[in-house]
Amino acid sequence: MMNLTTPHTLLRLTQLSLALQPLCYGLTALASLGPTTAWAQAASLPSDRHTVQLPAGQLAATLARYAADVGVILAFDAQLLAGRQSPALSGQFTVAEGFARLLEATPYRVERVADQRYRLVQRPSSSAEKEPAMLEPVVVTAPLLRTPGKLDQQMLQLLPAANGDLTSQLRINPNIQFDEAQLSSATGGEISPAEISIHGAKPYQNEMLVDGLSIANDLDPGNKIVTTNPEYIPGQAQALAYDSSQLCNARVLDSNVPAEYGRFTGGVVEAELCRARKKLGGSVSIGYTSSAWSEQIIDPKRQSAFEQSSDADNQPRYRKWTYKANVEARPSEDWGVVVSAVRRESEIPLKRFSTDNSSNVVSQEVTQTRRMDALAIKADWSPKDSPHSGDITFSYAPSENGYFIADGKDSDYQIRSGGVALSGRLVSELGDVTLNQQLSLMQNEQSRRSDADYYRAWRWSTAKNWGDASKSNPSSIEGAWGDVDQTLRTVNYKLGASFDLAGDSALSHKIGTGIDIKHQTAEYLRLSTTRYWLTASNLPTSGAMASCQYADGSVDTEGCSATATQTQGRGQYFRRLITYQAGGAEMEALSSAAYIDDQMRWRDWQLRLGLRADHDTLTRDFNLAPRSSLTWEAAPGLSLNAGANRYYGRSLLAYALQDQIHTLQYTQTRPSNSLVWSSPVQSKTTNRLSDIDSPYDDEATVGFSWEPDWAGGLFDVRLTRRDGKEQIVKRLVTGQSECASSQCYMYTNQGSSQTRDFTLSWSSRTPWRLGNSRTSFWLAFNKSDVKSNYSSYADTYSSDKAADEIIQYDGKFIRYSDMPADNYNRPWTLRLGAITSLPAYSLSISNLLRIRDGYQQMLQDGSTTYQGRTVDVWRKTTLPRSLTLDTVIAWNPRISGDQRAQVKLSIENLTNRKNMLSVSDSYATYERGRTFTLELGYQF
Repeated sequence: MMNLTTPHTLLRLTQLSLALQPLCYGLTALASLGPTTAWAQAASLPSDRHTVQLPAGQLAATLARYAADVGVILAFDAQLLAGRQSPALSGQFTVAEGFARLLEATPYRVERVADQRYRLVQRPSSSAEKEPAMLEPVVVTAPLLRTPGKLDQQMLQLLPAANGDLTSQLRINPNIQFDEAQLSSATGGEISPAEISIHGAKPYQNEMLVDGLSIANDLDPGNKIVTTNPEYIPGQAQALAYDSSQLCNARVLDSNVPAEYGRFTGGVVEAELCRARKKLGGSVSIGYTSSAWSEQIIDPKRQSAFEQSSDADNQPRYRKWTYKANVEARPSEDWGVVVSAVRRESEIPLKRFSTDNSSNVVSQEVTQTRRMDALAIKADWSPKDSPHSGDITFSYAPSENGYFIADGKDSDYQIRSGGVALSGRLVSELGDVTLNQQLSLMQNEQSRRSDADYYRAWRWSTAKNWGDASKSNPSSIEGAWGDVDQTLRTVNYKLGASFDLAGDSALSHKIGTGIDIKHQTAEYLRLSTTRYWLTASNLPTSGAMASCQYADGSVDTEGCSATATQTQGRGQYFRRLITYQAGGAEMEALSSAAYIDDQMRWRDWQLRLGLRADHDTLTRDFNLAPRSSLTWEAAPGLSLNAGANRYYGRSLLAYALQDQIHTLQYTQTRPSNSLVWSSPVQSKTTNRLSDIDSPYDDEATVGFSWEPDWAGGLFDVRLTRRDGKEQIVKRLVTGQSECASSQCYMYTNQGSSQTRDFTLSWSSRTPWRLGNSRTSFWLAFNKSDVKSNYSSYADTYSSDKAADEIIQYDGKFIRYSDMPADNYNRPWTLRLGAITSLPAYSLSISNLLRIRDGYQQMLQDGSTTYQGRTVDVWRKTTLPRSLTLDTVIAWNPRISGDQRAQVKLSIENLTNRKNMLSVSDSYATYERGRTFTLELGYQF
């Protein structure tokens, strides 16, 4: 049996991938020239058979899905099919056969009018009638799903993504930029979902929807503190993390977003969990990668320290496993159910102590762990001859990451996140009106569990000997930060209605309106009292206190040690004690919204006018967000578009909770000549929620879509301008008598941003053929300029930023707000994607090439004088251009009947290019080099 972990085997797998690359490169080159006549004819042959698995359902929706699956465009008036049900469709069919099965019980059929284009026509009432009467196409309801902004199931499964999360699969989208640290070679063991920025907005200001349920983290997503704060827990943008294998489609709404969507200033990512298609089927698989399967590119200046790391930011070794299982069943055409489960886990061995210490009796090595689970159960219901259909989704997606405090014993702790959700949707087609209702319940957390409810920073002695005695001021740390629960419970109800107003023969309206009500309860709870011992001082050399004795003869064993320390030569005791009392705080918020959209069509013009009204009890604002878009179909295949929109972001519960958390802290001190503690003094708050307004972005966009015959696909060109205003930031304000030390961190609206994006994308209309292969292509280009005067609401916003003072940047004197953003700001990116299928060999090969322009990093570099006053100096460091080619090879050979094996090899950075991420005065950091991930499975 071949050992897949040996370098020889990995080399052979790499050679296989390299051998297959010329095929994909050749196809890409041919694509740039447009299809030849022979190719176009082959692509349009109606006799090609497609494997289809579609459940019974609403006929209009099933027709649209079938057309997308087989790669054609179908034009029809959906109102003609209102109330009609489709049968289930399972097997291999030509395009015509599939349409015939779906329309068998109706008075309609489809007719091909052009290459890959069809329209719905009425059947003749008898064979003696003349040619069937044509129905004028009204709405094109089945565009191809495969574009840089729309991903179908095959793309979600085959596009390269190391951790398999939804946001990582969006790398083909030109309007999305990723956290620069996401692919760091130093942190290959991490498994968290990628954080993304859409049009320069912060990652926590995107709306994330799965089956209509918002999975955005409203608790405290911007806090990234891990070990340095006993009060706050690190979080991430997604409250629940699904695996891309559980999803069947996803799309990104990044501009001209309809009024139905709110609570974002970036964009909307919308995905759907898979429905059951088979009577009974499923799959299981296991995936693996490790540091041994990855080229870790580390600056030689830090190689030695990296290998001996005791820091989670440097992971020299790791092992990552992925386990997947799903079962689907459709007992009848009316209903079906899917159960899918995914577990991702990682093991990261690290040194507990930064240097070796032979006298230390505490374990020198500890393995940090990361674990994410995603269980999804989806049942759908679409009975025949009923105007109602719906689905119910249950999700359980907990995550637990293990850490420790470096150079400390008994310092292990776990960060818990994720949660549970239940959602139900009901669609009712009531004559000319379609109603959509959804009720969802969700609870997510951002919590911590620690091995100890105390923390002590001792000086090194023979009694406290687990630290590094070789340092100039050696210390021995013990303990952690205690147990804290942060939970958010959400109840959300949505009601939407849509209907068409035909109007006269030239003008029609499609109206959409609805309401969205959300109630949230956030709770911060410290489960037990935690003590934090600080300020180690010398004991006297004589007397009872030198032996840690109180006046009554008892001994202080918690905050005192009579053993002489190495540097001071006498015993030690702590003079300050901070106690975090068990207890907590609770905050409720109610947000509500109503919207209306009118999409008008007159001849070749489409005008969408919308308005969204939002209110929430945190800001107490009533916000009106106008949405508008105008499209002119100037010629067949060419449409021009312009839009003006406003998007209001959501308010986070962290703003209000942090106003109360610090009051759980009590401080005691003792003098230099006594072990007796003073009376505890309760701390005042260190955070205040000022009278903030809702942040918003104003958007203006112009562009066009063009599908010339010679291009073989659709071009989309767009220029987007975003101005972010009233953004939430945190400032340190003095002179606050009600705050600790007369100063408070206050949340204000002094943040701002400015984004200018030019994007060009192209996607092939249908798979292109060469011999037995079929290849789909995508191209996406983005040129971006992002300016922002803050990084996150969780970072302290200095007074010079608030005043937008003059600084020197790159040799020029400018306002602070004119300095480029420090992340998510590559000047331009080019992304090329291709998926090649070889059905005869049950083989698929996908490639994603990303070229990203050099990144400009800002480093603070002292100060200088400007007009008689001192100003900060920032210098620009230009990092080189990055190029990355990622490849996925998937082989699914048939075993018997519907049973297949699954072999999937993913190769990140195939060319092993050395891509620099950041630089400091000491060293540079790089992206991961060539990295292999192997997945083996069985499908039935």
